[in-house]
Amino acid sequence: MMETALVKMQFGSHVYGTNLPTSDLDFKGVHLPEGRDILLQRPRNTINVKSKSDATKKNGPDDVDFESFSLQQYFKLLLEGQTVALTMLFVPDRWVREPSGTWEAIREHKDRWLHRGVSAFAGYCRQQANKYGVKGSRVAASRAAMEFFEALMAEHGTGFKIREAWDRIEALAADPRYQHMQILEGNLRGRPELIVRMLDVCNRKVQEHVTAKEAYKIYKHLVDEYGQRALLAEKNEGVDWKAMMHALRVCREAEELLLTHTISYPRPEAELLLRIRKGELPYREVAELLEAGMDRLEECQAASTLPAEPDRAFAEEFVASVYRTRVLGAAA
Repeated sequence: MMETALVKMQFGSHVYGTNLPTSDLDFKGVHLPEGRDILLQRPRNTINVKSKSDATKKNGPDDVDFESFSLQQYFKLLLEGQTVALTMLFVPDRWVREPSGTWEAIREHKDRWLHRGVSAFAGYCRQQANKYGVKGSRVAASRAAMEFFEALMAEHGTGFKIREAWDRIEALAADPRYQHMQILEGNLRGRPELIVRMLDVCNRKVQEHVTAKEAYKIYKHLVDEYGQRALLAEKNEGVDWKAMMHALRVCREAEELLLTHTISYPRPEAELLLRIRKGELPYREVAELLEAGMDRLEECQAASTLPAEPDRAFAEEFVASVYRTRVLGAAA
């Protein structure tokens, strides 16, 4: 007995409404592992099949990519709020091929899987906003951090550990002028059992044990990046338009999910997304759309009526029930 397909669907630009004549075909699926593999804890959680033989070449309209997740893996992604799993949940019927009763049950109970903690959506949008944004407040925060650690080196030397000036760092992060600067706690790199303090500026973090020189280099690099983006904004060149298009799409999808508990395909803003993908809009205009979308997303998270967490117990029992039936069937 092999894996059994629970659903297969078209995915990507054709579903979003952003496909071009050069776009390849993407498919996603969910499969049920063989009963013996479930018992032996060796199911294939992800299956990838690509029609292209030369991985160094860019995909074209004749290329087909197919990726399938085991039922348990799919639920892991879904409960985490990962974009791929949520998109699959809302792909319209016309793009779905031979859905099983199990897949129909997943969609029927979708209200149990949705929650407002869409960290994957928000994280991706925030990462792209930081990468492509040209907002002045981000530049100000990164420059303030760079200059602070430059002064700290001049005062105490390059090997000075920044934890020795942590009270001053906390005062800097509390300055209302720098909204993209905050103090966090997290795991020490290489020692996950240890919790350390860190400074976060525009999603670039430095832990308290690093030197002033190391911190300065990180934030100088960030300032240089923003400077380069400012030049791009003026020249409108060297931009990854496809990446910017996807960033805005994900931002709009997350907003719709948080406010209406659904995601529409093709995307209502598909025309705008296509113009971005083709590079027909100025860089600065698209960057500002992305910045505004990120701000809007934070408002939507606060206003959403989705539950704070998915129904994990129901999800576990759902997967366990399907797997139990599969194993018993294999034994028979």
